[in-house]
Amino acid sequence: MTSNPVSPPAISSRSQPGTAPRIWIRDQTGRLLPYFETQAAESAGVDGSYVLERRVIEPGSLGAHTFDEHVLMVPLAQRSIRFQSQVDGRAVQGNIVPGTLRFLARGDSLATTWHGVIDALFLTLSTEQLSQSLDDSSDGRQALFGSRIDPHEDSVLTHLVLALHGYTMGQRRSGRLFEQSLLAAIAHRMLTDYAIGRRRRQPGPSLPAWKVRRLTDYVHDNIAGALSLKELAAWVEMSPYHVARAFRASTGKSLWSFVLECRARHALQCIVMHPESTLADVAAACGFESYSQFVAMFRKFHGILPSEYRRSVARR
Repeated sequence: MTSNPVSPPAISSRSQPGTAPRIWIRDQTGRLLPYFETQAAESAGVDGSYVLERRVIEPGSLGAHTFDEHVLMVPLAQRSIRFQSQVDGRAVQGNIVPGTLRFLARGDSLATTWHGVIDALFLTLSTEQLSQSLDDSSDGRQALFGSRIDPHEDSVLTHLVLALHGYTMGQRRSGRLFEQSLLAAIAHRMLTDYAIGRRRRQPGPSLPAWKVRRLTDYVHDNIAGALSLKELAAWVEMSPYHVARAFRASTGKSLWSFVLECRARHALQCIVMHPESTLADVAAACGFESYSQFVAMFRKFHGILPSEYRRSVARR
C-alpha cells in the first residue's frame, strides 16, 4: 500500500477525464490514502454516490485504517481464504468463504491479514446515497450501522451486488434508473443486515392510484429528460427505495422497466410522425441514454428493430 498522502474526495476521485473512481481509506494519522496502491481489475461508480471495485489481491496485510463510507466485500474466488482481523481492537478470525459477505461500517477501525489470493468485489455507498435511499429525513434520524467482519450469508444482498456489477461492466442497456433502483435496494438490505440504531417503521409497499397516475403522467411529460429515481420519488413524496418497491407491487412492473417501455412506445410514434428524423435523433428525443439502448429496448418491447419498423412504415 502506498504511503504518500493524497487529498481527493473520500468516495472517489476523477483527477483526469476517464479516470476510474477508487475506494479510499484513512490511516491512523488521518491521512487519506488509496485502499490499495494498484488499480482495480474492474472499477465503476458515480462520484458522490458509490464505488464498485473488483480486486485480485495477493496474500498480505493492512495496518489499522478506517473508511469514510461503509464498505461491503463480496468474495468471488472458489476457495476459502484464512484471515485474522481486528475491528476496533476486537479480534476476529476465520475463513473468507465464497458466497459470504464482510461489512465494515464507516468510521470503524480495521487491521487485517489474509493468507491467500482474494478475488472479490468491494462496494462503498456514500452517506448521502444511503440517506436518500432510506429517506432518513422522514423521521429526522440517520440509521446507525455496525461492522460485521465475520463472513456471513445474505443471498439477496449478494445477488443485488452481483447485479450491479453485471450492469456496470456490461452495456448498461437497462439505464440509470435501473442502476439507482439497485442502489436503493442494496441500501435497504444493508439497513436490514447491519443497522444497530432504531428507526421509525416505514409504511408498507402500497401506492395509491392517484400516485400511480401522478408518476406515469410525470414520466410521459418528461420522457426526453434524464429521469432519476430521486426525482420520481420526490414527485410523489416517497423515498427512492419505497417508491420503486411500491410501484412494482401496485403495477406488476419495475419503475425502470416502465420508463423504458414508455420511451419505446414514444419512439414508435416518433418514427411514424417524423419520417425525416434520423433514428439517432429519435433515440435522443425519447430520452434513451445511448443508441444501443434504444435499439435493444425497441426490439424488446416491439419485437422488431427500429430500422425494420421504419422500412415497414415507409412501405405503407
